[in-house]
Amino acid sequence: MLKISSARQSPSRLRSWIAKLYRDRSGSLIVTFAVATPVVLGAVGLGVESGLWYTAKRSLQTEADAAALSGAYERAKGRPTNVMAAAMREAVRNGFVAAAPNTSTVNNPPASGPNAGEPEAVEVLLGKQQQPLFSGLFLGDLTISVRSVAMVQTTGTACVLALDPSMDGALTSTGNPTVNMAGCVMAANSTSASAINMTGSTTVTAQSLWTAGGYTNGGSATINLTTPAETNAWALDDPYASMTVPNLSGCDHNNFSSNSTQTLNPGVFCNGFSLQSHANIALNPGTYYIDGGNLQIQGGAKVRCNCPGPNDGVTFVMTSSTSASQIGTADIRGGADVVLSAPKTGSFAGLIFFQDPRATNTAGDNKFNGGASMQLTGAIYSRYQTVEYTGNNDSGGANCTQIIGRHVVFTGHSTINNTGCPTAGVEPLKIVGVRVVE
Repeated sequence: MLKISSARQSPSRLRSWIAKLYRDRSGSLIVTFAVATPVVLGAVGLGVESGLWYTAKRSLQTEADAAALSGAYERAKGRPTNVMAAAMREAVRNGFVAAAPNTSTVNNPPASGPNAGEPEAVEVLLGKQQQPLFSGLFLGDLTISVRSVAMVQTTGTACVLALDPSMDGALTSTGNPTVNMAGCVMAANSTSASAINMTGSTTVTAQSLWTAGGYTNGGSATINLTTPAETNAWALDDPYASMTVPNLSGCDHNNFSSNSTQTLNPGVFCNGFSLQSHANIALNPGTYYIDGGNLQIQGGAKVRCNCPGPNDGVTFVMTSSTSASQIGTADIRGGADVVLSAPKTGSFAGLIFFQDPRATNTAGDNKFNGGASMQLTGAIYSRYQTVEYTGNNDSGGANCTQIIGRHVVFTGHSTINNTGCPTAGVEPLKIVGVRVVE
């Protein structure tokens, strides 16, 4: 009764209380908080997760780059069928999960971009699904995608290559020679830990060393390199691997020997070619086939190429029309005054000496030991024999000398220059590397 009575007696107080309740906004904070919390959490989560996604993309890009490089290395090694497997193996090794919902594609050649259709390039595309955390209030699952392209590129050239795949000391410098090959790479395809062996008190100056194995520096040998040696690399291609010698019939000369002044024409010299110490020989341009027997040039002999044309040159080809065991060797002795250049065109372009690859490795050593008076512009090639070299082109003339043999040995002072090889018709001994280009 009192409460009713009080209400009836004070209507103004009731109206005041109702007005106050109407104006009260304290409850709206709970509603606002309830509505705003997901927005705030999503915004904060989006900021945090954006950093995580950026890190994930950087990681994924590393995986793609590694994959593309690995695939390109298979191209460099001449194994194009291994490109895809090698690329994916390297991606997985670097953390990529090669399973759904992730995606992966390897293209050789690339299917898009500036290197599309380039056979020496490998394209890798990787996609990795990300599951949002707080930002999942606004976003569904998303996929990070990256792309990488790596390409095989020529990084330099070698001027010396030992072809034997496993020999210790396949490329050797022994005794006390000074071997100067500035700007030139000395290479060996042997996988031996001592594929390149510098012994004695030899001093070697070169652009670099390249080998499928390793190199040793014994005795008091000194090796001066412009760039660090590349070891455990891949074997270099033999630029003359497919070259053969045509079938011969008949002889233009038999048991040829001279100790006088003569001009000779190209042809077939059966059972050897010998120049004595007083020989003064002019060789007209062309190919000189030595069918059985050896090429011998004594100290004191003088040999020149009578080559007036810019593409003229001479090539000595050691072969045999009867038996591979009859294929002879070269022996240019100290003091021989030999200045010759290889032809720039024709079947034996770039070659000054070519030993028929049918020759067995028991045929003997090829010795080019003319010293300072021997100037050979062109390639010396002997796939299965030793090439022993002591030559010097410091006096000028030869601006491109290339030596390719099963086994290459330097025994005396030698200077080899390969600056003129691009214009000498000599097939380059390419040093290739791979790098990411996109």
